[in-house]
Amino acid sequence: MKRAVSVLLLLVACSRAEQAKPAAAAAQAEPAGARTEVGDSMPAYSSTFLDGTAFDVTSQKGNVVLLNVWATWCGPCRFETPELETIHQKYGPRGLKVVGVSVDDTGVPGVKQFVAENKISYPIAVDADGKIANILRTTVLPTSVIIGRDGKILWRKVGAVMPNELAAVDSIIEQALAKKS
Repeated sequence: MKRAVSVLLLLVACSRAEQAKPAAAAAQAEPAGARTEVGDSMPAYSSTFLDGTAFDVTSQKGNVVLLNVWATWCGPCRFETPELETIHQKYGPRGLKVVGVSVDDTGVPGVKQFVAENKISYPIAVDADGKIANILRTTVLPTSVIIGRDGKILWRKVGAVMPNELAAVDSIIEQALAKKS
């Protein structure tokens, strides 16, 4: 029964409509014509990590980045957190940068508490205005992309990364890490 409930929760991804953001955030979101599908260049985006340092996706060119957009109130986001931590532990030493971007609008303390409780060791940025969700053109959390060394999106997933998808994600990461810029 518990497993059936978990599967049901995962099939229904969190919708940001429940946590609607002001229209002003959407208006400032992205340059006209910017696309974020597989094969497109990742648009410019910046925010601030929980430790106060700046995060700028453009400055990551030359690295492989798994960018995960999530929120503490999102059930599927909570489900995939251990999978992302495993990916971070497995591929971080080889150069993959896992970066979580929380779109919580309740403040940094709640996100920090969630990170501590869930023993998340990859860096977390906070984007209370939801600019990244607008850039990625998604209303579903979690949403993730893998960005190659050349700044192009190699993989995009709307919804939680499921355990049965990890082999495919591993394959994409392996290929991306093998390519030199």
